[in-house]
Amino acid sequence: MRIARAAMLAPLLLASLLMQPALGAPGFHAAWVDQSPWPTLRPGGIASYTIHFRNTGTEAWQRGVAGRHVNLAVSGDSTAPADAGMAVGWLSANRVATTTETTVGPNAIATFTFALRAPPTPGTYRLPLHPVLEGVQHLEDEGVFVVVVSDSGYHSAWVSQSAYPTLQPGQVSAPLTIVFRNAGTQTWTKGVLGQEARLAINQDDAQWGPLGVNWLSPNRVAAQTETAVVPGANATFSFQVRAPQIAGTYSLHLRTVIDGTAWMEDQGVFLNITVPLPVGTVPRLVATVVRSGLAIPWDLAFAPDGRMFVTERVGNILIYASAAPNATQLANVFPVPNINASGESGLMSIELDPAFATNSLLYVCVSVNDGGQWLNQVQRFRIDGNTPVFDRFVIPSGMRANSNHDGCRIRFGPDGKLWVTMGDAGDTANAQNPNVLNGKVLRLNSDGTIPADNPILPGANARTAVYTMGNRNPQGLTFEPGTGRVIEVEHGDDTHDEINVLRAGANYGYPICRGPCGDPRFVDPAWSSGNVTLATSGADFARGVQWGAYDGSLFVATLKETDLRRFTLAGSVATQRDILFDGTYGRLRTARQGPDGSLYLTTSNGSGDRVIRITPTQ
Repeated sequence: MRIARAAMLAPLLLASLLMQPALGAPGFHAAWVDQSPWPTLRPGGIASYTIHFRNTGTEAWQRGVAGRHVNLAVSGDSTAPADAGMAVGWLSANRVATTTETTVGPNAIATFTFALRAPPTPGTYRLPLHPVLEGVQHLEDEGVFVVVVSDSGYHSAWVSQSAYPTLQPGQVSAPLTIVFRNAGTQTWTKGVLGQEARLAINQDDAQWGPLGVNWLSPNRVAAQTETAVVPGANATFSFQVRAPQIAGTYSLHLRTVIDGTAWMEDQGVFLNITVPLPVGTVPRLVATVVRSGLAIPWDLAFAPDGRMFVTERVGNILIYASAAPNATQLANVFPVPNINASGESGLMSIELDPAFATNSLLYVCVSVNDGGQWLNQVQRFRIDGNTPVFDRFVIPSGMRANSNHDGCRIRFGPDGKLWVTMGDAGDTANAQNPNVLNGKVLRLNSDGTIPADNPILPGANARTAVYTMGNRNPQGLTFEPGTGRVIEVEHGDDTHDEINVLRAGANYGYPICRGPCGDPRFVDPAWSSGNVTLATSGADFARGVQWGAYDGSLFVATLKETDLRRFTLAGSVATQRDILFDGTYGRLRTARQGPDGSLYLTTSNGSGDRVIRITPTQ
């Protein structure tokens, strides 16, 4: 292959040089010295680039002399960068340049100067290079790489928007406004194709066209209002929509675009249109399989820009472009080292920071081997594009992991605090020990520090993350609409699954008291399953007028009974009202309301698992 490519080299490189056998050449070595700054170019843009290497061997490099001629090569003789369009006047598809100097003696510095082109598709490209003694050997002592960023210069960041509208069937909204900041380097110019910013339906989805009122097209809702929007300035997009005839919540995923140039994928926005059911109407619940073929998807969360994050217990974080069925999968990453996934443990709950749109912070509760111990940890990551980058430990130690009774649900509350449920890890004594974290519900600041208003439990050595105790295996955690009350759902052992309304410093009795027992030392549950267990798991409230008579209901997923149960809360009493989807999808792990108002369920059957969307309609 190397000989075949030799005949293609520029005249400066004598063909006879590459005809030499690939023998060793003692005395030929190289060491990187410096290089030009990595270039950021508009797609198709060309830049000159220089790299210096020192001759660290004992033999001189001599341009045009067989056995002494040194070129700068693409590592592995790869032609991929050239195939991507990066080569501009290179010696060949995998030789970017030869030495500028005729002779480079030992300890002297060689100069390699060449041109490269940014590929037409925006992105970050890595060009690995190292010197090669042509026809003899690659000088593998030290190579270098060039990171080329192909960037159109068009970027945006969401600033603000009108409140989500609630409309009657067929009603036209008042003008809605969304504001984006020009976060790039190019000015947006109204009326100029390739420079005008428009607000588009993500992925050019035209199904929402019938909702448009004087839109530019079925998938372009508006153009910038301002004549010119310079970098750092704000652009305003105003438009109207018409409500569908059928009750429900309709989610438009919007992104800015420079048509003919670039989608500004930095940050998008949702517009949710709610068409309410008549007051008191019982909704018809429509189930749609959003994802399939998963392996125990334990939890899910939604980003403001539409992405759906799903954890698989084995350790994967799956990132999808949206919650639409078969939306593009953007990533499948395994960010946490030393995961120990066994039974109920592994990569479990996931939560995004309330300020995710600006700080990109993500939290997971995960079981790991650390320092010879099997621990649950809460770890924080910063999302770089679609890659989680470790940021810090929120809870590094103190929570024992186990294949049973692991808990590990995390949610941010309306108080801005991070709440964590932690099972007793198979040791019933933990739940009544105020100085351990197992068998508890915890409350922390997002950086892991202890809130000053956390309770000090009786018998505790100090104020800690512990908010309540006497909890066995809590896997459900949510917050009541309107009141902000903390609602916890936990497995019993062979009796008494519970729904609890949490109070600071309260003791919920396990293992001394199972279910309601009237003991003044303990708080009775709002609901108990009695002398059976359902294996209750994740839970969330259905909020919104589109839910009709179910608005404000608590939905609880069950594992053992393989169904979804609806409850209502009145004061300190929860009452079961309906059993839904009984046996339809198998074991249900998580129930969570998405930004579109639908409930999203995850199954926990071990293989062929799914994410299911439950949407109310009439």
